[in-house]
Amino acid sequence: MDKLDLHSIVPDGTTEDSLLEYMVIAARYRGQWVIVRLKGREDWCFPGGHREAGETMDEAARRELYEETGAREYTMSRIAQYSVDHGSRISWGSIYEAEIKSFDSLPAEYEIEEVSFADDFPLENTRFPGIMPDLMEWLSQRLISSE
Repeated sequence: MDKLDLHSIVPDGTTEDSLLEYMVIAARYRGQWVIVRLKGREDWCFPGGHREAGETMDEAARRELYEETGAREYTMSRIAQYSVDHGSRISWGSIYEAEIKSFDSLPAEYEIEEVSFADDFPLENTRFPGIMPDLMEWLSQRLISSE
């Protein structure tokens, strides 16, 4: 995997939809962050992923949230867009926030090994060390301003 660095966070709707490749879902459950660990990995990330051909970003986000957490009942909204510097190119994605109320069990064939809940995102053990510290700072400021 390329070294990935957060390039920018901009208001939702700033970037043309056709340029959006993936999403991250800052999900909460009972006041804690919902974090996931993929099979064969030891590090953590938020639920998210790439959209598939023919999907809208919202459809992809709902699919990924279910596939990666088993979220059954939830509210979710797109809150911003972000760009990632891959070194040789810049790519774009959407940031969603979700409040999960209930979960189904994850089928064994899905890519997630473990779903966990944390008061603070484990920045020392994240899959995306060039992205998550700045994203968490932005999310923390958003939470503070909404209180």
